[in-house]
Amino acid sequence: MSDVVIGIDIAAARPCTAVAVRCGRAARVLEWRTADDRRKGETKGLLDWVQGMAPGAVAVDAPQGFNKRLVAGSRLRVCDADLRHRGLPLHKVPGRGAPVPSWIAVGYSYFRGLRRRGFETASEEALPGFFGEAPALLEAYPHAAFATLLGELQDAGDWPADRGLPKKTCREGTRARIELLRQVKVEWDLYYDHDSLDALGAALTAWRFVQGRACAVGDAREGFIWLPVRRHDLRESYRHD
Repeated sequence: MSDVVIGIDIAAARPCTAVAVRCGRAARVLEWRTADDRRKGETKGLLDWVQGMAPGAVAVDAPQGFNKRLVAGSRLRVCDADLRHRGLPLHKVPGRGAPVPSWIAVGYSYFRGLRRRGFETASEEALPGFFGEAPALLEAYPHAAFATLLGELQDAGDWPADRGLPKKTCREGTRARIELLRQVKVEWDLYYDHDSLDALGAALTAWRFVQGRACAVGDAREGFIWLPVRRHDLRESYRHD
């Protein structure tokens, strides 16, 4: 299996940001790419680049499909309801026929394009690294990735127990995400903006997946959100008072 994974941060009002990472004892950034969906050909160009990197897994920071209304009395997907229950809020995903926010529509196009190129939606039964396994396609959520990773490090005594995860829009939140990535040996330079850190958070999720150190929440009928921690390290709550 390839030792390369890719994380893609999806956007509509600005370019999407992608990062390719080579994985070993550390995860080292190989290359960055951006693509503006508003410009003809750029999305296809980024998808072609992803395919050309021959990654073992790609994690996309966007919903992969419509809300199928599997949660009675709720407008949330199963995975979204699970994360909200744990104190990790996120955007609502529309059902089929409802208006689709532009950034979610861009995300749908990336999932479709990657599936057409042979990437297969990861299942909980997947065996990362197994010979002949098709490259995996994951839905990631960087905010939850950083929060669950912080919880794992706190439980291991590698992070102050009273230190939460500030919002990424503030300086402290940016610094915390950089420190978390460095703590788990993600190595890069040059790019430290919000989109780049989210792309790295998605790539971290893909790296942990191929290591067998990630878990999924949700229902296969709608699609899973993958998190960069093992099931037994997933906390019931990530609220920080």
